[in-house]
Amino acid sequence: MIVAIDTSGIMSGLAVMADDGTLLAEQSWYSDRRQSEQVLAQLDGLCRVVNVAPHHITRIAVSIGPGSWSGIRVGISIAKGIAIANNAVVVGVNALDVLAWSVRNQGPITACISLGRGRFATATYPNHPWGIGSIAPANQSGADMTIDAQHLLVYEPHTLAVLPQSMRSHPRHHSAWPHPRVLAELGFDAFHAHPDGHSTIEPIYLGEPVQPKT
Repeated sequence: MIVAIDTSGIMSGLAVMADDGTLLAEQSWYSDRRQSEQVLAQLDGLCRVVNVAPHHITRIAVSIGPGSWSGIRVGISIAKGIAIANNAVVVGVNALDVLAWSVRNQGPITACISLGRGRFATATYPNHPWGIGSIAPANQSGADMTIDAQHLLVYEPHTLAVLPQSMRSHPRHHSAWPHPRVLAELGFDAFHAHPDGHSTIEPIYLGEPVQPKT
């Protein structure tokens, strides 16, 4: 059984997928910054709906960002905790890949996530097929951003509101929430490429660290 966990933004998402790739259940909700107190309870409820016991979970796909610094840590920590308890394997999936996957082959597409403080994580996906994790995200300043793509795909509606006017006026921009089922699907594919999972799960932060006041 595969469980997908996404806590990289203000919307959290979970999905449960059978070993043959059949989606059993998915759930998204507005968690803001309360992922650590909500995710396990939501996962327990979702698993009960489809009669999945904890020991049935053998593979976990987790969003590794970019996105919320604290949210990414929560998701990875939960994934690793479940993996240790169940002797399960884990793969990490780029949040921008999840966002772009729903409109693949309509590109080129630039996916964009706000990192705060006027910075954005972006990745441009070609029109031809691309592999999971093959497109490296970039950290861009909003003041210097240029989008050379047919479509601009923005993670969460509030990201569009903080984009520079030149980006907001892009003729083909779309706002979208990432679907946990897509994370599960990409995780399913990743497990075929890496049956033993990833030995290490490294978060993609990109954002500039908060400097203490002196």
